[in-house]
Amino acid sequence: MTFNKTLTPREKFESAVKHLLKPTSLETEKAKSYAALFNGIKSNLRKFYLPDDKIYEVINETYLRGIKLIESGQEIENPGAWIRVTSFNVIREMSRKREKEQLWDSNLIEQKIAPEYSHSLSSANSEDENLKLLELALQKLEPQDSQLIVLRHIEGLSWQQVVNHLASQGEYLTEASARQRGNRSLKRLRKIFFELKKHN
Repeated sequence: MTFNKTLTPREKFESAVKHLLKPTSLETEKAKSYAALFNGIKSNLRKFYLPDDKIYEVINETYLRGIKLIESGQEIENPGAWIRVTSFNVIREMSRKREKEQLWDSNLIEQKIAPEYSHSLSSANSEDENLKLLELALQKLEPQDSQLIVLRHIEGLSWQQVVNHLASQGEYLTEASARQRGNRSLKRLRKIFFELKKHN
C-alpha cells in the first residue's frame, strides 16, 4: 500500500518550477499545462521585444520571488497561476529597465529634440540634466504619444513593427498614419522639453 506524500508549500512551488523547465516528465494533461505556461512566458517576452533566451532569467527571478514569499510565511495556493502573473511582472520590469538604459544610450535629445544644444551635452552633468528633462517631458505627453516615441525612437522599431505592436494591443493604424502621429508626438515632446528647459 502506497501513500502520497504531502508536499510542503516550498516543495509544491519548487516542483511546479521544475516541471515548468522539464514538462515531459509529467502526465499528459499536466505536461500540456506547463508547456502552455512556458510558451506563454516566451510569448510575453516577444510582446515586450525581449529575446527568447531571457526566459530562463525570467523563470529564475520568478522562482526567487516565490521562495522569498514562502519564507515570509505566505503560501502560494496555485503555483501555475502565480508563476504566470509574476513572470509577466518580471518581464515588464525588465522591459522598463531596458528602455531606461536605451534612453541613456540614445541620441534622441541630440538628434531629434535639441540638435542645436548638441555641443553642450558632452559633460556628465549636462547629460544627466537633459535626460531628467526628457523623461519628465515623456511623462507629460499623452500615453499614446509617449508610447509611439518610445517604440520608434528609443526601442528603435521600424514603423511597421510599431504598427504590429499597436495591433497586438487592439489599436489598428496604417504605417502612414502611425508615422504622421509619431511626427506630431515628437513635436509635442520637443515643445514640452524646451518649456521645461526654459524654467529649469
